[in-house]
Amino acid sequence: MSASSSKPYECLICAAPIYNTNLGIDACRACTVFYRRHLNSEKPLLCRKGTNDCFEQNTRPLCRKCRFVRFSVVLTQSTSGRQQTITVSTLDSADCGSDSSDHNSIDLSEENKSDFIDHRSFDIFSSCTRDSPFFDRMKRAYGMLCVVRNCGELGIVEQDEEKQKQGDEMVFYPITHTVKMPSIRILSGGLIQFFSAVFDDFNVLSVESKNYILERAIRVIHSLDGLYRAVHHFPGEDTLTPTYMSYINYHLIEQFAEKMSLCNFTDVLREMKGNYTRSVDIVRACYKRVNPTNEEFLALMGLSLWSNDASLVNDEYMKFVSHNRSAIMSELHKFYTNQGIADYSTRLGDILCLLDCIENNTQRSQEDITMIRLMKSLNGDVSDLKC
Repeated sequence: MSASSSKPYECLICAAPIYNTNLGIDACRACTVFYRRHLNSEKPLLCRKGTNDCFEQNTRPLCRKCRFVRFSVVLTQSTSGRQQTITVSTLDSADCGSDSSDHNSIDLSEENKSDFIDHRSFDIFSSCTRDSPFFDRMKRAYGMLCVVRNCGELGIVEQDEEKQKQGDEMVFYPITHTVKMPSIRILSGGLIQFFSAVFDDFNVLSVESKNYILERAIRVIHSLDGLYRAVHHFPGEDTLTPTYMSYINYHLIEQFAEKMSLCNFTDVLREMKGNYTRSVDIVRACYKRVNPTNEEFLALMGLSLWSNDASLVNDEYMKFVSHNRSAIMSELHKFYTNQGIADYSTRLGDILCLLDCIENNTQRSQEDITMIRLMKSLNGDVSDLKC
């Protein structure tokens, strides 16, 4: 739906009037916050009447269990495009507060784990076309993006052999400020080609529109991509990969800061260490817990681009957002179906909550950068991300 429409829609859970979607469905913010809060709760939810039919009987307000189940079912149904009436009582036997990982888990065998996408996986002779399956096209396009980034960073990375770190058949070097900003511009240029190859709607946009949209999304995409690569190359470590060939850990933060033109060094260093600790303790831990597959990771890349934040877009762009987000969710539905997962609402909720966690941390990180600027401690415009 159009987020800026003058006519309110109705929340599919509590029937409250709404103007914006949440988690890709017609749900109010209150119901969305409630669902996220109880998604991984160990405490089972109970129906107030004990009949598990509050929605069916139009009992208002809904009890906690029926509200949670209603949200879960609407979220699941939205991915498959089905519009029929949803009967909550059919999920009577579901324990909404328990761990459902057994029947919602994705096959993460060693064979699947090794199917990592980077510059080595790109096949120039691949016969992949626009008629190929969606995720096949995304994998090929992402492989191309990795080739662009690998080639671009080879010429700028400072190869400190004493502190180089071995990843999965790839060497990483300590991050420096002089490498970080050019690498983000390389990423930005590569993302233009990546999204143009995957999404027809993005491909037809003007250069100015592409830059505008990407500027809004690139910080989240950059963080998501870094997590995907860090968890693969350095499992079990508190290491992050802020660029394609660079790494950083807690012990390197001071070295990174020393090479920047800083005043109030102690205060700035404290801000940077706090930012890093939050990224590792919260965001990377969340990513490791959810452990997205390649397909889920690529879906999150697409959802990050087509943000449904109404404050950032106009009516014309919202049409593209609605169309492409629906297409991505539909492809995820096919993926889960092919994996043999019939009830994947919890898994999908985990994936969307992971994206929300990354977005929130990205915003916090940007606030940290703003704080450093206010202290007149950082030279250069770190928001200049246009290609």
